[in-house]
Amino acid sequence: MFEHAGQGYAGHGTLCGALGVCSCIINLVIYDKEHSYSPVIDRMMWWYAQMKFPTERFDDISAFPKQVQAQAMTPLCHTSVSKWTLAAGVQVTSKEKYERCAKVAGEVVFTVVHSLNEYFAGRWKPAKWTPSKEIVHCIECHGPEGFLNYTEGMNQQQGHMECLLCHQDHTK
Repeated sequence: MFEHAGQGYAGHGTLCGALGVCSCIINLVIYDKEHSYSPVIDRMMWWYAQMKFPTERFDDISAFPKQVQAQAMTPLCHTSVSKWTLAAGVQVTSKEKYERCAKVAGEVVFTVVHSLNEYFAGRWKPAKWTPSKEIVHCIECHGPEGFLNYTEGMNQQQGHMECLLCHQDHTK
């Protein structure tokens, strides 16, 4: 049913497919007029960006245990995979890369199920995102802007990624 999300949605390397699928599931089970799903999805996205993947959680069933880890830095498939393949010294078409992505998908689902269990038990608390010291000056002018609270002006930062992965620092 969600096969289309593979390889960053039909091979485009956009959003990690596991994140897209889990966003759909979170939205389905938490949907309400207060948009309660939003902070859960938001937390999942920046959790992913902060993680070093793959973890060792699934190594006991993996053909490639103890793989090199690299911080994703972003929920974008292309960037996350590229950073990892460079760190691991493997090709994007390698079996090691596909195993890495399977482990990442498992880790995302595991973490989302844990978060949903916490949410429905009334124990889930949204964490507050804090920009890194490298981008705090970006956020002072360009954010943070909640997608439900659109306003005119400079506060157009959308997301909790590291700005400098895609943008040049125009203040220097």
